[in-house]
Amino acid sequence: MMLFSSQTVSKSQPFDTPPSSGSIPIVEDVPASVLLSLATMPLIVGLWGVKAMGGFLRDLGEASEEVFRGERLPVLHFPQDSPLSDDSASD
Repeated sequence: MMLFSSQTVSKSQPFDTPPSSGSIPIVEDVPASVLLSLATMPLIVGLWGVKAMGGFLRDLGEASEEVFRGERLPVLHFPQDSPLSDDSASD
């Protein structure tokens, strides 16, 4: 078994590490309810953002359908006489 210099072996916990001397609390020291409350708001905001983005993309798709359907395009008037029918009779 290979041990690092900061690890010691004991019977209760095979890999004990010395306590950190930093001022940042370790995740193990924070209660689960606090971690859950900190993770709830970003999750709710993310779900709301996905819902809003889905609605925006749906509206954008409907707007593009209107453009390609041709309701907003001008009506082009073509002449009714067709010169092709006269040319085909003379051949």
